[in-house]
Parts: sequence; structure tokens; C-alpha cells
Amino acid sequence: MRKSLTISAFYRIDAERPFAVTRLAEADWRAFAALRLQALADTLGEGDPQHRDESTFTAAQWRRRLRVHAQFAAIVNDRPVGLIGAQRETTASVYLYSLWLEPGARRNGLGRALVSTAVEWARAEGVGTVTLRVHATNHAAMGVYEGLGFRIVPTSDSAQTTEVVMALALS
Repeated sequence: MRKSLTISAFYRIDAERPFAVTRLAEADWRAFAALRLQALADTLGEGDPQHRDESTFTAAQWRRRLRVHAQFAAIVNDRPVGLIGAQRETTASVYLYSLWLEPGARRNGLGRALVSTAVEWARAEGVGTVTLRVHATNHAAMGVYEGLGFRIVPTSDSAQTTEVVMALALS
């Protein structure tokens, strides 16, 4: 990862372990690709079609993803350990996706910091709503989202019984 990353925010896990959350740029595509593939392998498995597809991405495809979507990484000891993506759905809303942390980095406030940074980016983009989907049994993630003000949105989509839609009003 390039050394000149623009840091979005500084945080502390504890007194000895500071960390940062930063928006990744196109020049960070190698670090992003490695972290994204690690996240997919951890959550879906290397045999999953999405992992197989993304593992064949070219540099241009990774750069495009960083150009089109905002990607934020949690950095601990100069090493990326987590990420979240954000994309504009409409002129009024941003969709957050793929919150992931290395297993050893979980339960230290990094997920909250990633989501908070992505929400602040959405606020700066001038949108009124941030939405996301989370697996209905992922109570840890749901707790993070609810702690930041997200609320469950009822949906009529019976195909989404395993996921919950959540939204945060920014205005």
C-alpha cells in the first residue's frame, strides 16, 4: 500500500494500538485486491463463484472498482485488516456493502469505525439515506449498525428472508 494514503480518521483499539480508517485510491488496488479476496475466502470460501470471478480480475478491473465505489480500509500497524464498500445508489442514497474484518481484528471497534467513516463520506456526498443489508443472524454486525442509528426497514421481498435491510436517515 502506498505511504501517502489520506487518513480519514484515527482511532485507538487501546492505549498501545492505534489504527486508522482510510479511503483507498486507485493506486492502492493491489492491497485492496488482496484484502477483498481474503474477505471473500473467509466469508464465502475460495470455491464460491464470486471469489473465483474476482480472483481473475485484472489491475484495470480493481482500479475501476476503486474509482466507481468508495472503499475504506482499517489499518493497524501499517497493515489493512478490514474494509467496507460504499456506492451511490441514487442521488439521494448510498448503499454500504461488504463490511469485513480479519478474525483477529474483530470486537475492537474497527467495524464501527469503518461504518462511521463510510457514513461520514455519504453525508459529505449530500445524500439523505444510507442503506445496507445484513444476514439476519449476524447479531454482532446488526448491533454495530443499530448503535450508529440504523433501523430495520420492513420489506415485502420474501426472497430476502435471510437478510435484513437497514437504513440510516442523514437529514
